Amino acid sequence: MLYLNSQPKLHSAEMRRALNAADGYLFFNLFDDAWQELEAIPAAEQNDSAVLLARTRVLLHKREWSAAETLSGNGVRLHPEEAEFPVQRAFALHQLQKAEEAAQALLAAPEWILRTGILHYNLACYEARLGDLAIARECIDAAIQMNSEIKKNARRDPDLQALWN
Repeated sequence: MLYLNSQPKLHSAEMRRALNAADGYLFFNLFDDAWQELEAIPAAEQNDSAVLLARTRVLLHKREWSAAETLSGNGVRLHPEEAEFPVQRAFALHQLQKAEEAAQALLAAPEWILRTGILHYNLACYEARLGDLAIARECIDAAIQMNSEIKKNARRDPDLQALWN
């Protein structure tokens, strides 16, 4: 999973400790422990973008797609400058078999993300799932032009398998 957060923010020592602990637990697939760390963050800081992103990541790792979609949707509304929220929301929608909604979620992402290749890669997956292989091929070609490393993942991604057959 790729995390796009690029600018460190000032957080309390308590929040930083909890976020770091949750990240460590998540690394070891200890999802409930990660969630408990995030629950311990004071209520006044629960809507901070870093906390919402961390919670969304835990839900995505737990494959709780509906909850992840809802939480990342809240993140989109509360923190429109944070590009990871629309990407995570789109991924959750994709997992819920809502490819059209996932594509719309990505298209609502900040302008700069269009230049990373991530958006085009994900759109290729959604279009392939919807059966429009011509558009999917255009999207994956654009993604690979922007970031040649994407080609490695694209060849192995089951969502894009129809492009390579």
